[in-house]
Amino acid sequence: MLSIGMAVALAHMAVGLQPIPTHGEAEWIMRDPAIQWCCGPKECGVVPEGGVRIEGDGWFVPATHQRFKLGDQHTYWSKDQKMWWCRVKGNLTGAPMEGPVQCLFVPKLGS
Repeated sequence: MLSIGMAVALAHMAVGLQPIPTHGEAEWIMRDPAIQWCCGPKECGVVPEGGVRIEGDGWFVPATHQRFKLGDQHTYWSKDQKMWWCRVKGNLTGAPMEGPVQCLFVPKLGS
């Protein structure tokens, strides 16, 4: 049995329409084989103001006490000029975007 989403996607392809984006603005994350492991459709978003601070040669996430540096396995360049993060489900509520940061996408320096 096909899910409704799959049926709609197949119908779009059958009539030659473009596939419906399933990940909004963060679609580029899920489509890149090198980084698609970072998150699912509800776990990526633009970092809100104050969500990440620049500290020394990297970035600090105050809510989770995590540190990221370029060259680390979980730190990548953003494809646009926004800072993105992929956060897994929180431990207490199980809600997406409340747990640790899985991947951090930062704008290129000087951009």
